[in-house]
Amino acid sequence: MPVSAGNGTRGVDDPRIPFSRLRRIVAILLAKIAGAFSRRLQQGGGTALPGLVAEHISPDLLGFLLSQVPAGAIFVTGTNGKTTTAALLRNILAADGRTVLHNATGSNLTRGVLSMLLAHTAWHGGLRVAPDGIAVLELDEAAIVQALRQHQPSSIVVTNLFRDQLDRYGEVQTIAAGLRSAFAQLDASTALLLNADDPLVASLGEAYGGPVRYFGLDDPNLARDDIELAADSHYCPHEATPLRYAAAYYGHLGEYVCPVCGWQRPERDVRVTKVVLHGFAGVDLTVSVPRENFRVRLRVPGLYNAYNALAATTAAWRLEAAAEAIAAGLNATIPAFGRAEFIEFGERKAWLLLIKNPVGANQVLRLLAAEGGSLHVLAILQDRAADGHDVSWIWDVDFECLASAALTAGGRRAEDMAVRLKYAGLEDITVLRDIANAFDHAAETMPAHKTLFILATYTGMLEMRRVWAERGLVRQFWEEDLA
Repeated sequence: MPVSAGNGTRGVDDPRIPFSRLRRIVAILLAKIAGAFSRRLQQGGGTALPGLVAEHISPDLLGFLLSQVPAGAIFVTGTNGKTTTAALLRNILAADGRTVLHNATGSNLTRGVLSMLLAHTAWHGGLRVAPDGIAVLELDEAAIVQALRQHQPSSIVVTNLFRDQLDRYGEVQTIAAGLRSAFAQLDASTALLLNADDPLVASLGEAYGGPVRYFGLDDPNLARDDIELAADSHYCPHEATPLRYAAAYYGHLGEYVCPVCGWQRPERDVRVTKVVLHGFAGVDLTVSVPRENFRVRLRVPGLYNAYNALAATTAAWRLEAAAEAIAAGLNATIPAFGRAEFIEFGERKAWLLLIKNPVGANQVLRLLAAEGGSLHVLAILQDRAADGHDVSWIWDVDFECLASAALTAGGRRAEDMAVRLKYAGLEDITVLRDIANAFDHAAETMPAHKTLFILATYTGMLEMRRVWAERGLVRQFWEEDLA
């Protein structure tokens, strides 16, 4: 049985559940108390605990609250780029004069989305939202399946599917199968906005009964002749045959065709026709939407962020946002916390760069390689649940490009990182598990006026920012204004 369309939700105010409203009120009150204690004790800023408490008491609360958002919701999912894509879209819609609810902290399980909504909810369950309010919600690849059981959004954006946290998600084909099954339960009112350059993502739109729109790059000057070694999903979904690439941008993204059945990259509704990379300074894009072209300067670096801008633009175009608003929102967005975040401390500088899988890490390393000169790098490797317990993915990362760098390895799995770096041909490696000590060592052994590049897995990034926050260099991530 499909979920309800638009603002629909299942199981809310069912007359067979006489205490459903009371249960919601209890859930909201206890969640707000839990959030207050979390913030008071500085245990994460209440970005997940309130939602965890609330959904345990009232499992349908997420759908109930989302049903009150006047303009509905947009779900953003995929392996890489969710946080940045959602931030870009939030800023575009704000520039277009709309009021946006957004889980800006990147807490992207259902409990994180629910925690954000609860911050805008009265004790009786009424969502405090403007008449034009719209929700832009980042959800991870597993959480979106759970969320779709409660609410049908107006659009779903899928950025890409890469190998990531295999111990949690499984292989990319498993993730795609879960998404395809969830999408099949939707009615035709939801639009799928898909990355045409990712074969597995593009295939999600083939059997879907509702509207499907595709986005992708169209700049052959940036393309390689073949895919990278770390590419994850370069097989035809129909023939299980390796795809043939006329242009490969990164990972398995590019212009492809199956040599057996002829299946190929779909036609794209929204394209980037020219990309000019400026290292860490950002990216210039020429964006093409139907009947209009415009240029933008992104303040977030790397080719991968061109895709994030494309994804956000496609969602905004679907909502008929003005081209001027799209350009303004893209231009205004600064990197989300930990995703190419820049600080200055004393006479030195640092970039904090999130790495969590081979394809994403290789894109970050491509940025570093373009810097040239003698690099100073702190590589932080963790294996907590949010990172993935299996760290073997580092052996598929091209650390060889750091051969001339001064390296410090930190985090719970610092020794594993040091071994990988040694096999990459690096000799100047210091190993310090404690992240604060590793940062201090890397900074103190670096000449004045130089830049430290910090490559960190997710919890390593959060711990690095906690150290910075304690020293007054940044605010805690839940306090950040990402606009």
